[in-house]
Amino acid sequence: MSVWIFVDSGDRSGSENMQLDDWLARSWFSETRQPIFRLYGWSPHMLSLGFHQSVDEVDTVALARAGYGLIRRPTGGRAVFHADEITYSVIMDATRMSVDNIYERISRVLVSGLRSAGFDVAFAGAKKNVLSHYRDQMSVSCFTASTQYEIQLNGRKVVGSAQRRYYREDGGITALQHGSILTGPEHHKLVEFLNIDDDAKHNLRKIMRRSSTDLSESNNARLDRSRINSFLKEAVLRDLANGRFEECSHSYVSSRMKESSQGMELIQ
Repeated sequence: MSVWIFVDSGDRSGSENMQLDDWLARSWFSETRQPIFRLYGWSPHMLSLGFHQSVDEVDTVALARAGYGLIRRPTGGRAVFHADEITYSVIMDATRMSVDNIYERISRVLVSGLRSAGFDVAFAGAKKNVLSHYRDQMSVSCFTASTQYEIQLNGRKVVGSAQRRYYREDGGITALQHGSILTGPEHHKLVEFLNIDDDAKHNLRKIMRRSSTDLSESNNARLDRSRINSFLKEAVLRDLANGRFEECSHSYVSSRMKESSQGMELIQ
């Protein structure tokens, strides 16, 4: 069994975060077969789109005027404004596992870690028809609906995740799953930067307030990023890595990436 690698990257630029997640899945895992659990933040704050989303959905002029950038994630899913959050990423072998298998396995670990930190989180109940939801204009935001195995606090979405599968030359499959664990309300800023009219923005704000929340709204736990990170790390060590875990510095994996010519093209 491979030894898992843990990387605490701290706050990084959007381009470095997304390039590193993509490179770790595309190159690192193919070479080492070492699964990775990484935690990071975004500095400066940034809006990200899912891999298949159109840039036309974003008011890039308003976004630039506010001083924020735009980037495309290597995974699917919908738009996110990255500000008050802990972002996680997991890179692991998925050769004999379906997309749902991976979602469930990782989500159970996140639920375990967040509950240990004192947050009364739970799985979303019903399985939503994602394709039908994506045809709705209000689906532009990741935080308007919860799908199966996504995580809620007080019945509202608090973790939004997306996944991609990479097909290796040896016939195996590598999964990258990353997501935003909301620690504050800044994700609502997304609405300001969308190419929709004022009435649609008003409706989307209402939907996001009804459908999403953040850990700061919990009365049961202390909101401390390093403390939450520690509980998440312990849950992965126990439930995914079976105790086989090594810490690796961000500077090391970043330097390895820079030595490699591989990297995805992103919106700058």
